[in-house]
Amino acid sequence: MTITVRNQGFITGFVMLLLAFPMYADAQIRGDRNQDREQMEQRFRRQMARTIQQRLELDDVQVESLLGVIRSHQEDRRRLGQADMAVRRRVEALMLEGATDEAEAEQLIVRMRRLRTEEARLFAQEQEELLEFLTAVQVLKLQSIRDDMGRRIQRLRGRDGSGPRSPRGNGYI
Repeated sequence: MTITVRNQGFITGFVMLLLAFPMYADAQIRGDRNQDREQMEQRFRRQMARTIQQRLELDDVQVESLLGVIRSHQEDRRRLGQADMAVRRRVEALMLEGATDEAEAEQLIVRMRRLRTEEARLFAQEQEELLEFLTAVQVLKLQSIRDDMGRRIQRLRGRDGSGPRSPRGNGYI
């Protein structure tokens, strides 16, 4: 199957939106707009699933399995992303304050190390689960899509992509 540049761009856009929807949803005002957003998100996820299915040449069972893995780790990714953001904000504040509190600085380093360890554990667990129904090449293609989406999201957020990466920004769907 030949993948066109247009399809690759669509996949990238879809994955990016898939990653951005949870953050977008948290920031939206509830009400009718929330219902419209949910409907749009459902349509988007269905289209993304079809696109990934084509790009990775998946059958329907593999697509459902992939979506199951993504859903099963979604809360962990969200939690890690929020914790990472909290640590980053505190580090920035500490630097602005003059960074003289050694005890707090050490605590932040320990928290950052724990977060990276949890991210690595989550990544390894997801990879193991994906390899139960995808080939190694398909997993690498999926990771490539995720990484590309992470870079695009960073650019959209106005970051240059340098520095530590969060679960949301390093390609996790």
